[in-house]
Amino acid sequence: MAGAATAPANMQKGGAQPAAQAPVATRPFIVGSRQVDKSTYDVTKTLIAGTQRLDTYELDTDGYTSHMYILVEATTAGNSAATAFQPDSPFTLINTVQFSDTSNKAIIGPFSGHDLYIACKYGGYSFVDDAKMSPIYSLTTGTGATGGSTTFALRVPIEIVHRDALGALLNKSASAVYKLDITLGAIADVYSTAPTTAPSVRVRIQQFGWMDPNPADIRGNPTAQNPPALNTVQFWDKQSFTVNAGALNLKLSTFSGMVRNVIFELRDSTGSRFQGDSDFPDPFTFQYETSLPVQRIRAVWRHLIGEQFGYTGAADAAGGRDWGTYPLPYNTDFGLKPGAESRFGYLPVSSATSLMAKGSIGGVNAHSLNVLINYVNPASGDPRALTGGR
Repeated sequence: MAGAATAPANMQKGGAQPAAQAPVATRPFIVGSRQVDKSTYDVTKTLIAGTQRLDTYELDTDGYTSHMYILVEATTAGNSAATAFQPDSPFTLINTVQFSDTSNKAIIGPFSGHDLYIACKYGGYSFVDDAKMSPIYSLTTGTGATGGSTTFALRVPIEIVHRDALGALLNKSASAVYKLDITLGAIADVYSTAPTTAPSVRVRIQQFGWMDPNPADIRGNPTAQNPPALNTVQFWDKQSFTVNAGALNLKLSTFSGMVRNVIFELRDSTGSRFQGDSDFPDPFTFQYETSLPVQRIRAVWRHLIGEQFGYTGAADAAGGRDWGTYPLPYNTDFGLKPGAESRFGYLPVSSATSLMAKGSIGGVNAHSLNVLINYVNPASGDPRALTGGR
C-alpha cells in the first residue's frame, strides 16, 4: 500500500500555501563600517609680524570623512620677557581657517581660530567640547624660559551626529578633493607682550572617518552601505555687523537650511568681549518670522549656559562661559546636553525667512555683533531624510 503523501513542513493548516518570510531588515551603516584615522600633514613655521598662509591640506580619501583635528604647538626657548597673551589667544595663532567642498565652496568658515573654538565649544560634538579642558591644552605666561609656549587642538566638525554617522561626507575620489586652508596669525595677534624670541609653530592635522562597510554582518545580515541621508551637509557660517549702542533691530542675512545652532557674540569698539558681555541686550529678543520664540533675560541665559553645557567655571576660563557669547542651540531634543539630538528640533529657514535680533545695546559707540550660524542642508532638500522619513 502506497504511503500517504506528507505535507511540506511549512504548509499551513488546511492546505494553505506557506506564509512568505518577512524580509531581513538592513542593519545600520556603522555596524558594517569601522572608524579610521590618519595623519599626513605636518608643517612648522616661525611666527612673524605678518600672517602666513600654510599649504592647503587636501583630505586623504578615507571612505566617509567625519571630522578632523588641528593640533597647534607653539614652542619658545630662552625667553626672559614677561610674556602675556591676547584675550582670544591662544586660538589667534590661527588667523583664518576654512573647510571647502570639492568645488571650493566653503562648508565651514572662513573663521578665525577663536570662532572655530566657539563653534566647537557650543556645537555639541563630543563629551567634552571645551578645548581648554583638554588634557593636552597648555598656555605658559611670564618670564620663564618657555614663556609664550602653548598647545591646543581644535576640531573641524563635519559629521553632525556620531551615533549613526549622519553628515559624514563621501570621500573616495582622489581627483575631487575636500580642502582645509589655514593661515597663521601675526605675532601681535597672539601676544600682548611677545616672548624674547618668536615661537616655532608646528601644525598637524588628524583626519577621522569611516571605512567602506562590509556588505553583511558576522551572521550574514545585510548592512547599509552608506550613512543615513547621504549627501546631507552641515555648514558653519559667520555674519558680522556693526551696530551702535542703543536700540538693536537687526535682520540677519538670508540663507536656506535647517538651523542647528546660532551663537551671538558682542564686542565693543575696541574688540573687547568683556565689555561686550556687559553691553549685551537685556532682555534679548530673537524674532522668527512674526513670532517671538526668544525673549530672554541675560542672567537667565547665562544660567542656561551652565545648565545645558555644564560650563560653570569662571568666564573665559576652562570650563566656563565666554565673555560676550550667547549660544542658542536647536539640538537639545533628545538628551540633556546639546548634541544629544533627534534632529526633530531644528529650525527651518528659507531665503525668504525673516530672522531678527532685537534689544538694547549698552555702552557707547559702535559695537561688533558676530553671529555664527550652524545649519544643515538635508539630502534632496527633504528634512524627513534627517529623521528616518518621519
